[in-house]
Amino acid sequence: MSSFKKGDRVTVIAAGPENVGTIGKTGVVFYDETGGEVVVKGIDGRLTEAVKGYRSYSPDQLRKA
Repeated sequence: MSSFKKGDRVTVIAAGPENVGTIGKTGVVFYDETGGEVVVKGIDGRLTEAVKGYRSYSPDQLRKA
């Protein structure tokens, strides 16, 4: 379980290959998956997120903003 809760503002400090280019961006925790991944909204534009969905990160790839 991560230390992030829904509504926390977080900044991406590391990213895997699926999230290249998002380091330094800030978003809001949407929810914390049981598998340990944290789903973050606000990283991409609204249209992109509506089509592709929100990005997910492991807790060690994020820090509270």
